[in-house]
Amino acid sequence: DYLPFTDSTKLYSLKEDSSLKFSENDELPVIDGATALLPVYCSFAQTVYPKNTKCWAEIRDGNPLIDYGNKAQAVIDYSNTVGAYKALINGERDIIFAAKPSKEQLQAAEEAGIEFNLTPIGYESFVFIVNSKNPVDSLTVSQIKDIYTGKITNWNEVGGKNMEIRPFQRDENSGSQTAFLTFMGSDANILPPETHQVFGMDGLVDVVSDYQNHKNAIGYSFRYYIETMMNNPGVKMLALNGIEPAKENIQNKTYPIFDTFYAVTVKGRESENTRKFIEWILSEQGQEIVDNVGYVRLN
Repeated sequence: DYLPFTDSTKLYSLKEDSSLKFSENDELPVIDGATALLPVYCSFAQTVYPKNTKCWAEIRDGNPLIDYGNKAQAVIDYSNTVGAYKALINGERDIIFAAKPSKEQLQAAEEAGIEFNLTPIGYESFVFIVNSKNPVDSLTVSQIKDIYTGKITNWNEVGGKNMEIRPFQRDENSGSQTAFLTFMGSDANILPPETHQVFGMDGLVDVVSDYQNHKNAIGYSFRYYIETMMNNPGVKMLALNGIEPAKENIQNKTYPIFDTFYAVTVKGRESENTRKFIEWILSEQGQEIVDNVGYVRLN
């Protein structure tokens, strides 16, 4: 639904001609990114790249979901946050679109003798989700932290039913796990994730929506992914401190957790077209796409 140069209605198209347009003869920046940002960077690509640009996306068993060319020749790729950072470090990508890197990803870059260049291109809210049948609709930031440090262990302590809380976490180095650790703070004694860890954002949503087995679960992700990309009626986003994670509440900065997402490159390795592309993303047209896809523009 979100891949460029298809009949997708999920991507945003400008009403006027783009001020930047690459041709088939141009050296095209190879791009990749996080699951939650697929709609925005594919909208960028559909606007600026030529229609015959080779793309590659995979499903979990490694088979091509859609293939416009050989994987090794792909200019637009999708391999999620972990894969995208790894490919950028290895020199296989020119730009990735993701949340800020984890400590491990920064260390891997240092060991490879490179340094990331992070260009902010928009904002998104970080949200906590529970099963839609859970009567709890809002928690405070401190209650969330107490849940994930084991100080609060039962939903009846926060206005819910008498059942144990199962606080799920994401896999290491994923974008949402890095955002979660930032939210919790470096001094937090977070519960070990081993028994309640889920790989993939879709996997986490599936777990939380499973009322029969996980009606007591809590997890986290990014607003747009939950609200629009997954749109699973079995989960709901919690208000924090009484503020809903709505787009307008990110814009007016009343929702307490919002995260910056970036165009990430390697310092000193940016081509002229890579720089042009990022400059265009920061322009009015690029920011119009960020806003109209459903994220929050910088200004």
